[in-house]
Amino acid sequence: FEGNGAFVGFVVATVVLHFFFAVGRGYLAGYRRFREYGIASGGASLLRLALAVGIVAVVARPTASEFAWAHVLGPLVIFALRPFRRPDRPATGSRGRLAAEEIAAVDERGLLTGLVLSSAASQALLLAGPLVAGGLGATAAEFSILYATLLLARAPLTFGYNLLARVLPPFTEMAARGERNELRAWARGLGIAGTLLGVVAAGLGWLAGPGIVAVAFRPEFRPEPLVAALSAAGVVFAGAGLFVGQVLVARGRANRLAASWLVAVVAAGATLFLPVGGPVLRVVVAFVVGEAVALAALVGMSLLRDPQEGAISHGYLVAKRSMDIGLSVVALVLSAPILAVAALAVRLDSPGPAFFRQARTGKDGKEFWMVKLRTMVVDHDEEVFRAHLERLREADGDEVYTIRIDDDPRITRVGRRLRRWSLDELPNFWNVLRGHMSLVGPRPLVPEEAALVGLDHPRFTVRPGVTGLAQVMGRDSISLDERTRLDERYVAERSLRLDLVILFRTVVAVFREPGKET
Repeated sequence: FEGNGAFVGFVVATVVLHFFFAVGRGYLAGYRRFREYGIASGGASLLRLALAVGIVAVVARPTASEFAWAHVLGPLVIFALRPFRRPDRPATGSRGRLAAEEIAAVDERGLLTGLVLSSAASQALLLAGPLVAGGLGATAAEFSILYATLLLARAPLTFGYNLLARVLPPFTEMAARGERNELRAWARGLGIAGTLLGVVAAGLGWLAGPGIVAVAFRPEFRPEPLVAALSAAGVVFAGAGLFVGQVLVARGRANRLAASWLVAVVAAGATLFLPVGGPVLRVVVAFVVGEAVALAALVGMSLLRDPQEGAISHGYLVAKRSMDIGLSVVALVLSAPILAVAALAVRLDSPGPAFFRQARTGKDGKEFWMVKLRTMVVDHDEEVFRAHLERLREADGDEVYTIRIDDDPRITRVGRRLRRWSLDELPNFWNVLRGHMSLVGPRPLVPEEAALVGLDHPRFTVRPGVTGLAQVMGRDSISLDERTRLDERYVAERSLRLDLVILFRTVVAVFREPGKET
């Protein structure tokens, strides 16, 4: 193993690649925001690179041990440069009296503290593994095999660290808007996804891991299938924990982040004392246990309520949003072939794009772009819609004038068939995934119709839905006034049970009464 050319070359190439990824993090996150973390991260990788090159130049027959120490020492530069350090002259006075720039600096230091902590903690168990195995009495060969296996398994995390620069800013915006339930839903969804993908990674690691390591280095570096499987699963758990941790970073809960990783390190350390085999197996088992405990703790900490939150039923809201995300992903994947065929039919039937965006009024009266399959001609006459709005304005309580336009001349031949089975609404699941809509809620109105209802109506206090109580009670056969009353009733009585009932009745209604629009 000593002086193996393929091994040395692969290690140096990995360090060089990681360096270029690291120096770009400040740019990915924005030139000003997190710029110092990008510089510090680049400095850590530069030290790794210098140590790796120095080892190759100075040590006649370098072993895995030298490179392992190079990987562990590099991240210490982040703490040495202290990208989250306090300013030379700390701001004084209450938060309300601080200047905007000073408030931004205070908030950013907190974010940087959490970002650095999560990045470093996610690597601690992984990078220290070979050194711990050496301390437990692993031979030079076992040390090299474990180091090579973990080095290869760690490669996807390099991309994960860079994606944090794109994930954290949207999360901080959600936290600033008070969307804590949305953040909890993301934490739970990422935790579930990480767990499932960890199981898949373990299977792939068992089947392909030893062969990949042997090809990347030499057959002598081939690990046992169980070691490869556990290493792959542990890295996936580490990646999932890294992203879930950003929910806590965005909410300024670095203390909860630290507590989660402290529990993980304790669990991993305790596992090392279990009689589960030789040093290599004990280390990878401890690695998996530590990362799994960290992921569970991070999700659990993310679901905790903050002291300043009100007494709303956050459990229902989190469960509802989690259901929105999960079912929308499933619906988009399963309906992809149908959407492709429908989009082609729309393009062949009439000139224009297959999809179109329309402004709708959502929660709190905010407008968003709702995506649908196009069912009308592109250059249609707006007079039809203006006449429809005028009749809605003039309709009184005794006159039943539905929101649907009968015999609408703007609808195309294919569009009529799509509306018959509500296939034109399938792209709405993308709006649900983005958080503009929910699976269940009042159907979103165009701004002109929303103005008739009034933006102070309770229906605008919740996300609009793909389907809703009004749709299953009458679909297109009820008046705007009656639909509005049903929307108000849903807002007052909403629950997870009611949402599930509405979803079930929607599916039944679509297949039992095709041709009626929602």
